[in-house]
Amino acid sequence: MRALLEFAMRSRLAAVGLVALGALMPLLFWLSAGLLALITLRRGLVESGLILAGATAALVPIYSVMLGTPLAVLQPLALVWLPVMGMAQVLRVRVSLATTIQAGALVAAGAVVAFYGLYGDPSVFWRQVLEMLSQQLLAAPPGEGWNQTVEQLAPRLTGLWVTNVLAVALLCLLLGRWWQAMLYNPGGFRSEFHDLHLSRWFAALAAAAVLAGAFNAPGLLADLGTILGAVFILQAVAVAHAIVARRGWHTGWLVGFYLVLPLLLRPAVLIGLADPIMNFRARFAPEA
Repeated sequence: MRALLEFAMRSRLAAVGLVALGALMPLLFWLSAGLLALITLRRGLVESGLILAGATAALVPIYSVMLGTPLAVLQPLALVWLPVMGMAQVLRVRVSLATTIQAGALVAAGAVVAFYGLYGDPSVFWRQVLEMLSQQLLAAPPGEGWNQTVEQLAPRLTGLWVTNVLAVALLCLLLGRWWQAMLYNPGGFRSEFHDLHLSRWFAALAAAAVLAGAFNAPGLLADLGTILGAVFILQAVAVAHAIVARRGWHTGWLVGFYLVLPLLLRPAVLIGLADPIMNFRARFAPEA
């Protein structure tokens, strides 16, 4: 991977080719977004914007032939590349991972509010989307079970969808930051991530949104709680990594942590929300 990254950073043309290639391969989309994050972090938004423009220009005719429409390029552009580049620029300027994550989460929350302002009741929009998908994917008309699933899922899809977009963007940003450290600052990402501390005011805001969403029907408050609460899973992950590293435990502890994490997302959110006040790293694994 190091050789590939060094190749991409040697010339603009190489970077354009790798970004476009990553977009064409669904399992390698992270490569294109992580590379754009790396270039933004290292060389700035103007340089990554030029590479993005080149990759988009290369993809338009390819998507026209493969998918029948050049507009397909708008999906990775709007949902992955631009959010990643925006957060990478914030990180480049502010040099604070916590500030960058908070800014991304607040923008995502603002997007949800705007979505509600645009559609009023987004569940109507999502029902139409799900019905269209069922017509395209199912040979027979959907049954009663599918209709019940749509009714339960549609009111929650706005928050889940935006949370997914934010999660992908954050993971690709962290990947780019890790690559930057690998090439130019060995060990820098490890210490930066272990020291991740989201602000107390942001934790209070997120906790209020989570509580408001828990005691209300699916809707705007619940969606905001989903988005802001999910960010603190990352805080809990940083706590786990820091404690394992400071105590000198075997990395198998982290493997076990990641295996059970999908089953314990809510407790992870609570740990992340409590950490800005409790400071679990200082309590359970103080630095020497």
